[in-house]
Amino acid sequence: MNTPAAANGTLQVPQSAAPNRRGPSINRVGLKPAASPLSLSDMHAEVERALAEVEFPAPAGAEQLAEAARYSLLGGGKRVRPILVMACAQALGTPVDRVLPTACAIELIHTNSLIVDDLPAMDNHVKRRGRPTLHRLYGDDIAILAGCALLSEAQRLILEDQPGPAALRNRLLGAVLEATGTAGMVGGQFLDVTKYRPRDREDLERLQMLKTGTLLIASVRCGTLLADNRTVPAFDSFAESLGSLFQVVDDILDETGKARWLGKFPGSDRRAGKMTHVTMFGLRRAKERAKELHEDCLASLEQIASDAPGPTEALHQLADMVLRRKQ
Repeated sequence: MNTPAAANGTLQVPQSAAPNRRGPSINRVGLKPAASPLSLSDMHAEVERALAEVEFPAPAGAEQLAEAARYSLLGGGKRVRPILVMACAQALGTPVDRVLPTACAIELIHTNSLIVDDLPAMDNHVKRRGRPTLHRLYGDDIAILAGCALLSEAQRLILEDQPGPAALRNRLLGAVLEATGTAGMVGGQFLDVTKYRPRDREDLERLQMLKTGTLLIASVRCGTLLADNRTVPAFDSFAESLGSLFQVVDDILDETGKARWLGKFPGSDRRAGKMTHVTMFGLRRAKERAKELHEDCLASLEQIASDAPGPTEALHQLADMVLRRKQ
């Protein structure tokens, strides 16, 4: 994973760069009125639409770079992180269309982390989301450059396209950078590739929180910042439990999932000698831990619902989806 500096089917690559481009434009006709809250599936559809509008202008001769970036970005996925931004903002009474630029930016950063994770120098995956990984189609060099393009566009989306004062945009970018740097995803990935051996469950969850949870927490914090210009402890608690739950379920699926669901071959972590909840504590205990963390999510959501001016159902649906997912 690199730290940010600032497809389904047929790909549509811009033939030329428009001089005054914008990121995901907001077609307000396509959104429901504020009085009708968006469900989880509504938010997923809005994210997909907005991501499809993200542009990667490239000079003549470099069109394949934009094609590669869009291949990874539009290859499907659960879109948990951008939906978290939207669902948190909605719970605090802010329309989701206002937060789409930041939500999409976080998904671009996540997509870059997947590209890097899949490289031969890292996990060397041949499939991602049921399709060939980017480096298998375009080569390691183009895959790395496509990841850099995603990071640059993510920064631009926050700094240029996100409505709000400059101070707010700087806080948003700061939250994302903190989550993705050496104190977050990059540090966690370093521990992973250098074969760090966690001592106990607490240490394992610390490592996994760095790799996976920090960007989920940043997604929640961006949603609350955009809605209320502050972080909210109950939302942070929900994010921490959700981040841990996401990784425990990942560990379980690596042992029990099917390749057609996972988009990669099951058992890869065990074969690589990685420490997971399953390899350290067994499948039964891992499933028990997932249930505990899901209950923690629901407890935080009860507290959130007691104070939040908007609906929290999408957050409930998201926690349930993470627990029950098959890929």
